[in-house]
Amino acid sequence: MNACKSVLLIMATAVLLFSTGCWDRKEVNDLAIVRTAGLDLKNNGEIELSLEIVIPKEGGGKTQQGMSNSKSSGSTLIWSASGATAADAASELQIKLSRTVYWGQLEILVVGEALSRSQLREQLDYLVRDSNVRLRVQPFVCKGTARDFLASAPPLEKTRADFLGGESEQLFRRPITLNNLVQNLGNTSNEAFLPYVDTTQDGGKSVPYVKGYAAFSSYRMAGLIQGESYSGAKWILEQVSGDVETVKLDRPSSPLISLGVLFSSTRIDPKLVGEIPRMDIVIEAEMSLMQNTTRFKTMDSKFIRNVEEAAVDKIRQKAETTIKQAQKMRADIFGFGEEIERHNPRKWKHIHDQWERIYPSIQANVQVKVRIRQIGMNSVPVGKS
Repeated sequence: MNACKSVLLIMATAVLLFSTGCWDRKEVNDLAIVRTAGLDLKNNGEIELSLEIVIPKEGGGKTQQGMSNSKSSGSTLIWSASGATAADAASELQIKLSRTVYWGQLEILVVGEALSRSQLREQLDYLVRDSNVRLRVQPFVCKGTARDFLASAPPLEKTRADFLGGESEQLFRRPITLNNLVQNLGNTSNEAFLPYVDTTQDGGKSVPYVKGYAAFSSYRMAGLIQGESYSGAKWILEQVSGDVETVKLDRPSSPLISLGVLFSSTRIDPKLVGEIPRMDIVIEAEMSLMQNTTRFKTMDSKFIRNVEEAAVDKIRQKAETTIKQAQKMRADIFGFGEEIERHNPRKWKHIHDQWERIYPSIQANVQVKVRIRQIGMNSVPVGKS
């Protein structure tokens, strides 16, 4: 009899376990799934939050009605609201939506330039405090406002998150994440950098693209690193990924050689002699010869050495120009202060309070080593036997 009671008790427990649901679980059809978020500082001082939300498919549950507060593009909608803080704006935005905002699929954060120069750290606190926001979210700074940037149509990809994520993967060896940003803003010198995006007109459409780096000093955007300096920064930061360097030889005519980056590494060694430290920066690269516009054979070892020397000179010049630009901004984006602290904590403790004055005066000695490892299928230029 006791055995029968035990069996019945076990069966009853099993039935309860398998029939019990999650009382607070949200169905997918009840969620507004966010892929991209934008933050702006408005002229009146309010914070504007813009969200790229996936449009529900027909037949997949209730859909949003009354799109007067949003802009539609392809498979997503852009909704915006303002408030005293990012959290306040999110609350106002939730009132406009019939679905619960879900941050678990957030991939991209776009920050307007005005906010980047003023309140980035303060407003980031809202996102990193939410347990649903993943720290691998990729942040970007955009020219103008994030709201206008999100309104631009992404080429090829269905969403802005897909486009910016793919662009980052193509341009950088290691994508910059929200976790990187938070750590860098809390590091020794409170410096950081983020990809800077802009839009260009192509076929009547605004097409977004990564234009350079936004450099941060003391939690605020200090300036932009673009053009040749952007390339130099990527070399120092070990962010070259499939980049192409075109170098010019002293002779002959039409002396252009295009080289692809196979691998690169950067080492920063501080020399702590005297009051002002010196930084030795060593960049090493392995490259492939992608195009030869000269009449020289690529099997010629002297020719290859000349190409390597030309590449060394160009990369060094770019790196030196970038460092001077960062020093002028007083933005230690290459982590000189961290390297000093790591190598000699006592020295860093002595100069820490004077770092803002010392950093622009630091001499950087850049050394570059280049080896061409691949010359392609042809050892002779096209048209030469």
